[in-house]
Amino acid sequence: MTMAGLAFSNLARRAARTLLTVLGIALAVGTAVALLALARGVAESVGRGLDETGAEFVVAPRNATGVLSSRLPESVGGVIAAMSGVESVSGELYAFTVTADNQSVLIAGWSRNAAGWKEVPLRSGRLPEPDRREILIGDSLAEGLGLAADDEIDLFDETFEVVGVTGYATAMNRSMVIMPLAALQEAALREGQVSFFTVRLVAELDEAARDRVRQAIERELPVVVSDTEEILDRDMNYEILQAISSAVSLVALVSGAVSLLATLLISVQERTREIGMMAAIGWSDGRIVALIVIEGVLIGLAGCVLGVVLGVAASALFDRLPAIGGFVSFTPRAADMALPLLFALPLCAAGAAYPAWRAVRLMPADALRRA
Repeated sequence: MTMAGLAFSNLARRAARTLLTVLGIALAVGTAVALLALARGVAESVGRGLDETGAEFVVAPRNATGVLSSRLPESVGGVIAAMSGVESVSGELYAFTVTADNQSVLIAGWSRNAAGWKEVPLRSGRLPEPDRREILIGDSLAEGLGLAADDEIDLFDETFEVVGVTGYATAMNRSMVIMPLAALQEAALREGQVSFFTVRLVAELDEAARDRVRQAIERELPVVVSDTEEILDRDMNYEILQAISSAVSLVALVSGAVSLLATLLISVQERTREIGMMAAIGWSDGRIVALIVIEGVLIGLAGCVLGVVLGVAASALFDRLPAIGGFVSFTPRAADMALPLLFALPLCAAGAAYPAWRAVRLMPADALRRA
């Protein structure tokens, strides 16, 4: 019998304990996979959502702690629009509110000259009039709230008419309400303010010229100019989410390794006589250590495989929850799965090392006597 076969046979003899340990490791790895997918999904959802509405660059306050919660004077847009190489500038305001059913809703206010108005994919209805309490609503949100064009909804303690249902592709935009900027500024008590500006540059500009325009905007104003993919790079809320996700993932993986350590320690104690007999018939210390470490690695591999499955399944479940999937694309990628595995397998091997060391410390005669 090979070493791996003997290790598997030893684990199968204590099936219940082995399965519980595998499950503990799987839950740890699954938690890490889901949390890493969440952190990445937030950034990607916001970036793709802005891309879909026609944004090329985003101009936000330099000292803002959060992109959607940041504030800039609407008048700054005129300064940016006057710069060479800028084709169009649109001020956008974002705010969260709750419906009468206590469902959280993201509201976007777009200025009249926003490029996004021309590219709204309407499934039904029409665009809002700028001077009326009219809104567009994403198809996912409309389905969840049971709304259609010509219905009404209460937002910010005011009644708005749904004049159109949008058919965007991204999760954030499908669950977002869009209204004229002036209407949201008044309803949210943010008159004269925007969250950020979206900018389109002249199409003929090469990459070097585009960089010069970005630098000119940042020199002229106390702002940061970002690509849509970079928009959350300086967002403190996103950084906190990343830190929490990483910390919880690490704690979960260490807990799984500790569970493995406890299981193998108990196994070594129960097999004192067996280990003593191995040593007595000529097994070297290295071979005994290798056997126990292989057992730990087998448990770790099984837990990691099951953990990836659980992480993907949990992500799919969260993706269907309106409170999460409505705003974030929650799909794990290869990197989200590989990172926990790179930590989990070495931790499992390390968790098996101490019980193996304890096993080879026993002299054969002592082990047979203590058994």
